[in-house]
Amino acid sequence: MSSIPTRTPAQAPSRAPGPAPERTLRPGRVGDPVTRHDGVPKVTGEFAYSSDLHAAGMLWGKTVRSPHAHAHIVSIDISEASRLPGVHAVLTHEDVPGQKTYGLEFADQPVLASDRVRYFGEAVALVAAEEPEQARRAAAAVKVVYEQLEPVTEMERALEQEPLHPDRPTMSHGYRDDPRPNVVRTMVIRHGDPEVEGEVSVSGVYEIGIQDQAFLGPESGLAVPDGEGGVDVYVATQWLHVDRDQVAPCLGLPPEMVRI
Repeated sequence: MSSIPTRTPAQAPSRAPGPAPERTLRPGRVGDPVTRHDGVPKVTGEFAYSSDLHAAGMLWGKTVRSPHAHAHIVSIDISEASRLPGVHAVLTHEDVPGQKTYGLEFADQPVLASDRVRYFGEAVALVAAEEPEQARRAAAAVKVVYEQLEPVTEMERALEQEPLHPDRPTMSHGYRDDPRPNVVRTMVIRHGDPEVEGEVSVSGVYEIGIQDQAFLGPESGLAVPDGEGGVDVYVATQWLHVDRDQVAPCLGLPPEMVRI
């Protein structure tokens, strides 16, 4: 079985944690304040995020990412990076042992880009080395030749492109289907009678940005082989089983051999 990760010695807290706050157990009521069990450790620096964990003999990973929003990948040369001290592996799409794509609701995102990158920062290669600086140097030594393409950045232009999924032109996720291609989600909301004339008439197109969680910990993780062909993954997430069901096929493993 795998060993349980511990705090990285260099990142361990400099002082011993104080006494835990007293808790009074009583029946709760709607509106009563609830003390988070992880609140005090987080604000005092005692909480261990995935980037604070350490396992014996572990390697550090670094991702080679695309500097372009849209481009063809002409070639990937890992020869120089593979020869650097401390480097144990440099992986590309050819090294993905299982399914080459993943996705939260539709598996169309490449684990590692092969022929094309479709957004700035898309993962192209992975480096594993004994120390973080060795991994960073090796990642910088990976040579990727790109042929830049014009990115599609406006919604209207995306609707004019060839469907990314001809067999499923609109991924409506249970909402109203849309006849246009490349529509991920569409909703129609109507209130009142649009034919009634009023003293004031306002019309327009409104655009808002996407919202995401502002998490405290860094985006990181620790994967530990369990010694039986499976892997234990330590990572902050909201959907344990969804993550498992995405990771396992890409590793070529049954879901029960991947534990998040």
